[in-house]
Amino acid sequence: MQFRHVDGPFCRDCGMATFREMTSKTLIQGWYGYASFVITPFIVLWNIINRGKVASLAPPQPSPYGGARQPMDPGKRLLARPISIIGLCVPFILILALIVIIVASGP
Repeated sequence: MQFRHVDGPFCRDCGMATFREMTSKTLIQGWYGYASFVITPFIVLWNIINRGKVASLAPPQPSPYGGARQPMDPGKRLLARPISIIGLCVPFILILALIVIIVASGP
C-alpha cells in the first residue's frame, strides 16, 4: 500500500490533470491487498471531495516574468477514461471471484 500526493501551486488545468491521473491510478491499483481493498473507496471519495477545490482554482495565467511552461492538458473526464472504468470493475470482479470460490468449495 502506498499513499501518494502531489504538492505544488496549480492552476485549474494542471490541478484537474493531476486529480484525474492520480484518481485513475488509485482506481486501477488500489484494490490489491486486504487493507487496501477497504481503504481505497475512502481515498477515492476523499479525492472526489477535494475535486471541488481543484475546480475552483484560477484558470491558467501567463507568467508576468515570461518563460512559464504551458498548463497541463486536463484530458478526458475521469469516467471517460477506460482505465477508470476498469478500475471501478476490479472490486466487483474480486468479490464475484470470492463468491464463486466459496460456493465451489462448499460441502
